[in-house]
Amino acid sequence: MKILITDMLHVSAEQERAVCRRYGCELDTTFCHTEDDLIRYGMDADALLVSYSRITRKVLESLPKLKIVVKYGIGVDNIDVQAASDCRVMVANVPDYCLEEVASHALMLIMNGLKQAQFFDRKFHEGVWVSKPNDKILYRPSEISLGLVSFGRIAKTLAKYAEPLFKEVYFFDPYVDQSYDCNVTKIETLEELFSCCTVISVHTPLTAGTRHIIDTSLISKLRGAILVNTSRADVVDPNGVVSGLDQGNLLFYGADTFWPEPPDFKSSIAKYFLQRTDVLITPHCAWCSLTSEKEVRRKATEIAIEGALGRCPASVINKYAIQ
Repeated sequence: MKILITDMLHVSAEQERAVCRRYGCELDTTFCHTEDDLIRYGMDADALLVSYSRITRKVLESLPKLKIVVKYGIGVDNIDVQAASDCRVMVANVPDYCLEEVASHALMLIMNGLKQAQFFDRKFHEGVWVSKPNDKILYRPSEISLGLVSFGRIAKTLAKYAEPLFKEVYFFDPYVDQSYDCNVTKIETLEELFSCCTVISVHTPLTAGTRHIIDTSLISKLRGAILVNTSRADVVDPNGVVSGLDQGNLLFYGADTFWPEPPDFKSSIAKYFLQRTDVLITPHCAWCSLTSEKEVRRKATEIAIEGALGRCPASVINKYAIQ
């Protein structure tokens, strides 16, 4: 049984090797940069461990032994799930390895927006001590509402952190009902969520249906608001963010993602954000901690081996295709 790591961000595969040794599996760390590489080195693989490699229909149709593709993380937008389903290949993620990390990162971005920390820090580095910050809009959290776009594991964790701070916490998610264990209220439409909340935190996965779901029209409903995105960049339309910042609909934009990743720092969109003091961007690092970095590698490998053995791991997202 062979597990192929197509690509990874971490510097060592020791966690993966330790799991494979327990099951007597072969682990191949020949990284793949093209479809041809993936096909060549994955030809005899029972499972793929994937970070950012694009697993396309051509790749999936060319790997006869493949039983499962496992994403190091949560979002599977670089994997053609429909093609995998057509080929009866399972696609799985690791949905629970960084709940605290991403939720606390989102809260950090929110608090930076509430306190306008980016602006004051930039002024300090310019040698300016702003002793009277009266010109900046600074909200008291208990007087404003937080809205969550999507209500999965990370958003629920953030809700528990944020509920004591804010006047109200609302969420929009057509796939989640009102049954949960924290004081959060469901909103029926995105338009209503954006109309009643001063802070919006985005947690929806990127799919064909959610691309640019946060657009200029929605952002125009905000009034001096804080928008935070710890999901995927393309869930939010960059033109909407630019318009929102320029027109005052947005007081602050914070994100752990960008268009694209890594950015082209010479592009007009990157230059626009670089010169602003009401924007804070981090490099898709919200997931990371000393614990989560090891946990995702171990769990992903265990899921891959379970799938390679012909079982259906709990985190498979296309169970319908293999039953």
